[in-house]
Amino acid sequence: MQRAILLQTEATSAKQRVLSAFEQAATAEVNRLLSERGNYKRFNDFWRGIGSDSKRLTGFNIQVVCDLARSTWRKQKGCERVDGVTVKFNLPRNCKTFKTKEFTFVELGLVPKRRVAVPIRKNRNWERFNNLLAAGWKCKTFGLTPNLELVVYLSKNEDEVPRRKNVLGVDVNSKCFALSIISPKGKVLKQTYLGKDIWARRRKIFERKSLLRSYADRGDPSAQKKLDRAKHGEHNFVKNRVGEVIRDITNLALNYDADVAIENLKRFSSKGKRFNRQVMRIPFYTFRMNLEQRCFDKGIALNIVDSWHTSKWCPHCGAVGKGHDGANYSLFRCKECGLVVNSDRKASLAVAVKSLLERGSSPNQITSLSLSGRRVPVNGLLRCPNAIGNNVAVQLDSQLNGKPTSFSCG
Repeated sequence: MQRAILLQTEATSAKQRVLSAFEQAATAEVNRLLSERGNYKRFNDFWRGIGSDSKRLTGFNIQVVCDLARSTWRKQKGCERVDGVTVKFNLPRNCKTFKTKEFTFVELGLVPKRRVAVPIRKNRNWERFNNLLAAGWKCKTFGLTPNLELVVYLSKNEDEVPRRKNVLGVDVNSKCFALSIISPKGKVLKQTYLGKDIWARRRKIFERKSLLRSYADRGDPSAQKKLDRAKHGEHNFVKNRVGEVIRDITNLALNYDADVAIENLKRFSSKGKRFNRQVMRIPFYTFRMNLEQRCFDKGIALNIVDSWHTSKWCPHCGAVGKGHDGANYSLFRCKECGLVVNSDRKASLAVAVKSLLERGSSPNQITSLSLSGRRVPVNGLLRCPNAIGNNVAVQLDSQLNGKPTSFSCG
């Protein structure tokens, strides 16, 4: 597990000028390397072609030159220019830390035989950094950002987390986070929603941003500043609320002795301008990264399940339909049994059921799962590799390793 923390500095004006000149030179070097990257197909050839020239032109330490070359090679092929770059310094060869009575310093090796000691501001991020070090996290790299702040990169070995009794499934959508907690026998222990206020607050922000954007297009100079503040405020609000939702999810998982399961969502296909706007507003990446770290800190297993048919599967009769109701996107309507239920709550239940079914090392170890008195097949909720290696849906009485098995859910 890895994580990064941003540390503010209290460097003097003279040190800030030195760091600023170094950042400008590093950015210029990356832009030069980007112009030459197209001539090479492999990184080894790229490094042999530019390594000596980059060292001679910049005068940086060889570790800094290597890091700039790697970061340049990892950028997207369409990238032709950058406005800033974060330069990494490895401990202990090109970076070290020391303390005085007043400050803690990070000494960065910019060029051979020249180091700059940057004092760290003692704020909440600094306390969080020290707490993580006390908890067993290790720091091996610091990074200097274009804003002359320091990023500390921490790592910790991922020990095997013991499996808990129940499963908490989470469905992430544009308006809320739907949760379902089920027992190993399929009994629903709790269902709830979190973060409903995020969409309500963002809708008001969208209306204000739209109004300010119209004023800015007419040439109002103050409207652009207000628009930038609104964007910054929206970003901070979503980030803070997502963190609070993750805190509530992990607390529920601890209270109900449950593992956490989420979908492995990938790129969405285009379904219209309005739908695309709503989907792109889902903070799924931020939610997943923060949830992984919080679950790791609290010793909760996080299961990433396939999103195959989680929105189309009926938990009452097991049929696989088209998913959302055409008249109301927030509802799921089953054409086989007539079940009408909230689509987000049903999807979170499907995520929990799928995680529970995948607990065994192979599908053969799963006999049945009962959600109610009726017993019906889990139709296409699981996928497993067949003998050829392709993904196929697990059906009722499917042939796996020559043995018929039955997956039931009712």
